[in-house]
Amino acid sequence: MVEIHKTVANIFESHKEELEIFECLDEFSDTQNFSDHYGFNIEDACNAILIKSKKPEEFFAMFCVLGSSRLDVNHKAKAAINSKKVSFASKEEAEDVTLQIYGGISPLGLPVDIEIFVDKKVLNREKVFIGAGNRVSKFFLSPKTLVKLTNATVLDLT
Repeated sequence: MVEIHKTVANIFESHKEELEIFECLDEFSDTQNFSDHYGFNIEDACNAILIKSKKPEEFFAMFCVLGSSRLDVNHKAKAAINSKKVSFASKEEAEDVTLQIYGGISPLGLPVDIEIFVDKKVLNREKVFIGAGNRVSKFFLSPKTLVKLTNATVLDLT
């Protein structure tokens, strides 16, 4: 049986027809290793990146970009959250804020105060895979479902 993380369990239960769960080994959880080992395209990976705004105030926001893309942190991410200074959340911050496991953090099941942004290139994929809150499972879903379930804002982020 595939392990379902407690932060995404309710979402999975109520959206089983839209979410496909995939079990993976911890050592293959990171995007490139997962793609290589299980034979999936890196272009179908949707990485969830937690960014910390430092100025004018401190808060966190989640940015989702394809595994083949790079988030433009210093320009587009800053502009999206109207921040003057940002950094990547540390492992400890990410786990504390999301209540999920680093290396498998999902845009699903996050606290409501974390705004979510999805790069517009994600919408060009038929299906993407995302973390499922832990390092031993992934979700496969359509980009439209990702946006719907996270109430994300779609922007050019790369």
